[in-house]
Amino acid sequence: MSYTAQELKEIYSDQEERKRLLRLIAIQEFMAASILPMRYRVPAKLTDPIALTPAGDEYCRRLMRGNFKWPEVRLACFLAFTHHELLVDHASTDLAGLIAALNDELVAGKILHPFVWGRELYDKAFEVFHHEPVSLDEKQTTTLLAGTPRGVWQSFDLVTGPLGILYSQGIRGLTPVVNVPLYHCEKRSCRTVHRTNLATTESQIHKTRGKLRELLEKDHERDHSFAEFFIEIDNEFCDYYGDQQSLAEIPLLGECFSTEDLDSVMLTALNGKGSTLRGALSANGIDVRDPQDFIDSLDKASKIQALMLIESRSLTAVIDEAIHKSMIKIPPHEVRRPKILDISTGYYDLSAECSKYGIRVMPRDRSLAVVRLNRLISSIYDTSSFGPRRDLEWRLRRVEGRSVEEKVDRYVRNEEPAEVLRHLVLVGPVPFSVAAERCGITSSIELEQVEDSELLNILLWKLGFNVEEKDEAFGPLRKNLEVFAQAASTVTNYSEQERYEIRRESSPLFSSIEAALDATLAFAAWSLTYDHWSAQSRFTYRHAGAREQMARILNDSTQRRASSSSEAVIYDSQGRNTLFPLISGFSRLREFLVRALEGPEKYRRPDGDMPLYAKSAALSPFVFNHTLPFLDLGAESQQQIVILLAEMTRVLQTGGVCDVRNKLQHSRDDFPGRDELSEFMTAIGKFLEIAEESGLCPVIFRPAGNYRDSSGRSSYRFTDYRSREYVAYRPSGIGSPGMPGLLSEQFIVPLARLGDSEEVLRFSVGTQSTYNDIWEEWPKYWVSAERKSDLMRPADDTAQAS
Repeated sequence: MSYTAQELKEIYSDQEERKRLLRLIAIQEFMAASILPMRYRVPAKLTDPIALTPAGDEYCRRLMRGNFKWPEVRLACFLAFTHHELLVDHASTDLAGLIAALNDELVAGKILHPFVWGRELYDKAFEVFHHEPVSLDEKQTTTLLAGTPRGVWQSFDLVTGPLGILYSQGIRGLTPVVNVPLYHCEKRSCRTVHRTNLATTESQIHKTRGKLRELLEKDHERDHSFAEFFIEIDNEFCDYYGDQQSLAEIPLLGECFSTEDLDSVMLTALNGKGSTLRGALSANGIDVRDPQDFIDSLDKASKIQALMLIESRSLTAVIDEAIHKSMIKIPPHEVRRPKILDISTGYYDLSAECSKYGIRVMPRDRSLAVVRLNRLISSIYDTSSFGPRRDLEWRLRRVEGRSVEEKVDRYVRNEEPAEVLRHLVLVGPVPFSVAAERCGITSSIELEQVEDSELLNILLWKLGFNVEEKDEAFGPLRKNLEVFAQAASTVTNYSEQERYEIRRESSPLFSSIEAALDATLAFAAWSLTYDHWSAQSRFTYRHAGAREQMARILNDSTQRRASSSSEAVIYDSQGRNTLFPLISGFSRLREFLVRALEGPEKYRRPDGDMPLYAKSAALSPFVFNHTLPFLDLGAESQQQIVILLAEMTRVLQTGGVCDVRNKLQHSRDDFPGRDELSEFMTAIGKFLEIAEESGLCPVIFRPAGNYRDSSGRSSYRFTDYRSREYVAYRPSGIGSPGMPGLLSEQFIVPLARLGDSEEVLRFSVGTQSTYNDIWEEWPKYWVSAERKSDLMRPADDTAQAS
């Protein structure tokens, strides 16, 4: 008899019966998507617990008449589970016995699942294969999986892995796959981690399943009502239509946290005898006495499996707590995302990412953050109650609207999210506690010890907005210069006390001057001379690496002129450079770039390193034809940069920066006069304007809005810490070069326009952390034998709207 999905929901309305059905399907999925060794025989203990319906028994008898063996026939019916009706009697099947039997096969290594939560398989594939592993045969699959952990997967509330088949407190749909992301192809411009089919032996069970499919399809047209029914009830259990829970915290654990980070998460989760993880482990017969001893006994796969025993919200709270307590150190600006399995799930295509503010779940449509904010306000202020409604009406009294609901909607849509939160949420402990609970903010945060700006950023982050980080670039230098100017302006007769005050304020000033010069010189040299397209981390700025590049370039420049000049200076790659080499460094960089313009062929990118589209895609030309990006800029940009670099040195030298520093810092008798100090301060101010306006210093620009018209033309607006604006336009006139996407914060060099296009050099904000260490030497590209030295080439971590 045929039923609709709705009728099946009425027939199987009992929640416990539904759970039993979904657990049996979970076991079926663990078996169906597995890798079997050669000559695998189905043991009786794996089929004895299975009870079949009359329809299932009938097909078993028909298969037996075709000389198929009983264990394979029975298992084939279980793996089919349904067709036009149920083939498995879920009520009579011994679920516990079936789980125990499958667990025995997994422990014995007779049934395999790949472990994919990390780069272990990716790295091993690169080591053992000498070709792009599009697909593997049985022997190659065995070689790849040998010595790797047992796969960790979850279907409904059952979790497989090194600890056995365990029950989880949470519901997830991370079913095993044999098609795994394993390699980057040889195309340098390709960003995809390509999938590889792992082979399983064509055993007798495969043949039996094939014959059963033939019989079923011959007798009956497949009824999809059962499939729809199972999907619907599973969606109800796992909150498919929610926007706060994602499966992506699992690849986050595997790809974004080091061994030490993962241990910190485990230690936090096991803290206290009544901890959720202890309870989940105990329910599965695993008692933890000493948390550290238990953690030390586990490998990476076991730790991830253990953490999967708690529900997603609890797991997120544990990770957030470890981050908040600095057990996991995530630097500012760093956003950790999986690089191999960046999965998205649910109705809203939810993915997960992590920063110093914790984990957040992001829908593909990022504008839903505004809807989340509106919902949050509505949950804090219950407009059906007189008191909260009156409070909200008072707070929004200057907002136009016919009702308080209309005012809320208008206010949230038109006001900056940070201002909405300041005005309606960060106004007392009750509103914030409601917001914290709704947004999944860990209760371990001690509110009285956290600044309002930090709480605000946590809320912004969790809701899906950009945070308000105060990276002021030259802000400290501007402040120190202002304080110094005030001290200098009060001088009347240069008394000892007045000189003391000026000298005292000069110390932090010159410290910030040296820091600003160091940052600017390193960034300018690195941005204009480093081969960003072929870099390990493409178009990503890290100050330490930039300073090393600066030292290489300028030391080469110094050595060239040493024979004819007494000004030879060796630049230190660790930053131990004083004012004179830093000031003269800009003119030395200019000389290097001028020489490059005279012999650009030296820096021509080899044809073999060009992306495939470079020669043929006329509408999106490849612009980085040189390994020195300065040579790929437009002629006007090149000329302006050469002029400005010389101007930087000239301004600082004529302003007497070194002389004033020597006179103030060394307690000399020739104390600088009023005019000398004025010229010095003017020079510093002018240098700041040149560096920031040109973008030759590292100033962070943050997204401030975007627009797209009906013709597909779009603009993306950015602002820096001084509210200066830059607008990027699309189309830009060039192909995608791998620079950061236009929805993320970044460094922008407005003066460095690429060729004749509207595009300029842009860079991601790089950080140094355990996350960077995990992804060192990534990605790896297969190449021909004669180009083994070029094995490592960049991936493009471009965000949306690149």
